[in-house]
Amino acid sequence: MNPREMIRAHAYPVLAGISTISLVVVAVSLLPIARWARSQNDCIERTFRIDGKNKAGVPSKVWSCNGGGD
Repeated sequence: MNPREMIRAHAYPVLAGISTISLVVVAVSLLPIARWARSQNDCIERTFRIDGKNKAGVPSKVWSCNGGGD
């Protein structure tokens, strides 16, 4: 088998492997952002609820969840 045929025979599997690895790396790198977003959503859901009623707007909740206020 000459080098040109070898490249043709293995090019697609090699490229498929590289693309699969890159997709896995991207997915793993997004996990911390997903965890942070989940915690922010939970905080916003719980913030400023009195007797189960929403007592503040979204901007106030986001401000409070991100460390704003006293």
